[in-house]
Amino acid sequence: MAEQKQSAIQRIQVGLVGLVVVLLFVILANMVLDRVSDGPQTGGVPDAASLIADKDATPDEPLAELGVTPVAKETDAERAAKNTAQTPLSSAPAR
Repeated sequence: MAEQKQSAIQRIQVGLVGLVVVLLFVILANMVLDRVSDGPQTGGVPDAASLIADKDATPDEPLAELGVTPVAKETDAERAAKNTAQTPLSSAPAR
């Protein structure tokens, strides 16, 4: 009976020590991440002014900006070539 009581107390102590160790790891990780995020920002991150300007502009291709579809814009030369290729066959004799 005494052995069961000692075993139960030992299991509780091991469990509490494990919880304290996990808590310390979480606190340490949080401190490291806070210190990293408070550091100076590099040039790769856009500033707030450019983000606000981008939000105000109406996007031409909203799906392309999200990366869902590729952007396919026609140039004037492509439009002209497309229009000349699609001319009706009016020179054919009518029957």
